[in-house]
Amino acid sequence: MIYAIAAYSITLGALALYLVLLQHRCRQSAQEVARHRGREAADPRAGFNVGASLLPPIWMLGHGMRLPGALLLAPCLAILPLYQREMWLPLLFVSVIPIAAGAALGFVGNRIAVQHTGLEGSGALSAHELPWALAGIVLHVFVLPWTWYFATAAS
Repeated sequence: MIYAIAAYSITLGALALYLVLLQHRCRQSAQEVARHRGREAADPRAGFNVGASLLPPIWMLGHGMRLPGALLLAPCLAILPLYQREMWLPLLFVSVIPIAAGAALGFVGNRIAVQHTGLEGSGALSAHELPWALAGIVLHVFVLPWTWYFATAAS
């Protein structure tokens, strides 16, 4: 089992990091090309926000949405105790909340980030959101699977 987790986490982690860095570089170069040619840069509010999708409650707390972020943190923290007690039906309903919030924030996260930070350039916004995306990838690809493996191996 450890080999499967290692193989998948390394593969998925490398692909996710590559795609996020490629998206970041594409946005930066598009802004540079638009500035060099004297054109209007692309709208920074467009696109998918990976950091908001992977870290919804923490991302919300960091982007000025304190009450919704704190409310969303409660179901995220309830997932582990429900899993440990093998309460599958409540776990299913509770885990849908952060998944749905992550999907919704992925699509509207750039609009919220522009409003919160005031950054108007897509390259600047991408540079601001890059650490969030990298932290989300590290959490979901490395930390959570290995924590789950060691927690189940210990019991």
